[in-house]
Amino acid sequence: MLPRLFHRLPHPPQAPARFLLEQFLNKLFADAIAEEELDFLDDNVFQVRVDGIPMAFDLTLKDDRLKLSPVSDRWDLRITGSAYDFMLLAARREDADTLFFQRRITTEGDTELGLYLKNFLDSLDLSDLPFSKLLEQGLQGAISMHDRLEPLGRVLQR
Repeated sequence: MLPRLFHRLPHPPQAPARFLLEQFLNKLFADAIAEEELDFLDDNVFQVRVDGIPMAFDLTLKDDRLKLSPVSDRWDLRITGSAYDFMLLAARREDADTLFFQRRITTEGDTELGLYLKNFLDSLDLSDLPFSKLLEQGLQGAISMHDRLEPLGRVLQR
C-alpha cells in the first residue's frame, strides 16, 4: 500500500506540523468550539495515530481552544488508521461504521467519548465549514493521487 512509500521519503519535524494543524483545526471548528459542541473533549485526551507515516498527536480542548501535543501515555480515546482511510472518512467517501467494522480504523478507550466524537463528525455539514471548497478539493486531490500511485507502492513493496 502507498503508506509504505512514505517510509522512503524524508519526514518533516512533527512540532511544526502539529502547530500548523492546531491552527487549522481551531479555525475550521471555531463555530463548533464557540457553540460548545466540542466540550466533550474538555479534560479528555483524544489520541490520533496515522499508520504508515510518522504522524501521531494528542488532541484536547483547553480554554476554548483545541490543543495538539506529542503523544503521551495518558489518553482517553485513541483512534488509529491509515492516512488514506482518514481522508476517505473526512471526504465522506466511506462511512465511519464501515471503516470501523472492517477494522481499517480502530478505536481504543472510552466508548462514550468515541460516540460523542462520531456523532459530532456525523452532524457536520462540510459545506458549512470554513475553507469548505479548498478542503474538499484538497481531500479529493489527495485521494485521487493515492489511487493513481497505489500500484507504484505495491511494486516498491516487492
